[in-house]
Amino acid sequence: MKKTFLLAVVILAGAGCFAAHAKRYFDLGAPVSGPAEPAFDRTLLIDRPYVEGIYDDFRIVYRLSPTEVNYYAYNFWAERPTRLVRNMIWGRIVAQGRFRRVDLEPGKEPAEWMLKIKVFRIEEEDQADRWFGRLAMAFEVFDVATGSVIAARAFDRVEPLEQKDPGLLAGVVSRILADEFDAFLRELAAKSK
Repeated sequence: MKKTFLLAVVILAGAGCFAAHAKRYFDLGAPVSGPAEPAFDRTLLIDRPYVEGIYDDFRIVYRLSPTEVNYYAYNFWAERPTRLVRNMIWGRIVAQGRFRRVDLEPGKEPAEWMLKIKVFRIEEEDQADRWFGRLAMAFEVFDVATGSVIAARAFDRVEPLEQKDPGLLAGVVSRILADEFDAFLRELAAKSK
């Protein structure tokens, strides 16, 4: 009887340890629907984003110092950042009806404009008193026919997480990406007139 009880306690304790380390997966925010300004009477191809090597991984990067890169063992992106970023931008543009057509792959009818995306950092930065989300990127739209750059924007933003929880990183990164991409579209509208 004692052996059975002890075995049950060991099994339950072990199960509790495994449950405490369940894997969690995070996606970037949902697109905002409804018409948005500015709208462009153009077709757009969203090129496959370039993501700096250490960040194009399912594992979420966090830093304890500027030179130390760490990966979470139980917190992951739902897809590689290459796809997460591209899908969020595509979904946002399509839901808002900003372009006549938006492609993720070249089609029979070539797009008039191409959007290039570069991700330099997508990470959590941990300090003793507070954690932060960091996103550093660049956008560039160019005319496919002429190859000329119409507009470009680069940014490196750091925003605090409400609490020390890696689960909040995706929300902060989504907000930064949405804000900066909308600002880029306003710049694109001003330069493409």
